[in-house]
Amino acid sequence: MTDSMERSERILVKYPLFKTAVARVQACFDSHESTAEPDCCPIVGESGSGKTTIISYFAGLHPRVDHKWGLEVPVLVAKVPARPTVKSFAETLLYQLGDPLWSRGNTVAKSIRLRELLKRCRVRLLALDEFQHFVDVRQANIPNDVADWLKEQVEEARLSIVVLGLQRCLEVLRQNEQLRRRFGATLRVGSFRWDTKDDRITYRAFLRAVQEQLPEYSMPCLSDVDMAFRMHYASYGLIGYTMKIIRGAARIARCHPRRQITMRTLSQSFSEHVWSERLDDPNPFTENFDSHTAPPLTLPSARTCAPHVTGNHRSVRVELRA
Repeated sequence: MTDSMERSERILVKYPLFKTAVARVQACFDSHESTAEPDCCPIVGESGSGKTTIISYFAGLHPRVDHKWGLEVPVLVAKVPARPTVKSFAETLLYQLGDPLWSRGNTVAKSIRLRELLKRCRVRLLALDEFQHFVDVRQANIPNDVADWLKEQVEEARLSIVVLGLQRCLEVLRQNEQLRRRFGATLRVGSFRWDTKDDRITYRAFLRAVQEQLPEYSMPCLSDVDMAFRMHYASYGLIGYTMKIIRGAARIARCHPRRQITMRTLSQSFSEHVWSERLDDPNPFTENFDSHTAPPLTLPSARTCAPHVTGNHRSVRVELRA
């Protein structure tokens, strides 16, 4: 992997909401030894809103350490398996803790082994990504036996928990009173809205910071009003989609001797990484893109909805403005 590839793939901009989220997770982490019942926090947002980046960054601040007495895992990050059962969930956590026998034994044996490993590895915070997998989209069923099992493991090990997922993951907490009472207020990470001045300013500042981290590439000014509007339209104003487009453009530009990222490069990256999800929308990086006639944005969550679960689904009409 070349240095330029590493730079474009590892861009990290600590925008205000990112800092707020990291501080909130840190507070949960610190509560492990300072309170009788450690704090827990749900973080919800659209796919591509940066939830996984936030928890990955935090885990990097508290890395695993190999001691003579064994492995210390201050932050255990795991993805909730699709349609989880107690068995599959226990196996996922055991595997992430490095248990070579993660698939061996019955559910009771795995649960006992998990509790021992959580204590032995000195886990302080458990971060569960894709927490919406608890909700069966087709039937809106929630496996309360798995939620109860999770609560038991966490209470036994006195862990802080951070759960991350789509809006519908909150239904798990609503339907499980014992689990819900352990969680504080929900932290929402979403898209930057172009029709809100503060969001528009922050998003343009984000693009400026990204471009500053790519000095070896020649490209249009991403934070310029017109270019920022196009990027916002292409990405829904979501960090994940924004970075998909920019990283994709950087990969294409690496084949160019001058490492040029042009409108054509951005158009190609959008087509390859985003457009397949929204074929009815125009490519905003083409010359004939007209912000006045472009259809309103429909956020990803509005395209598929879980029954009986209410989310923040909306279409947003965006207009170019400074």
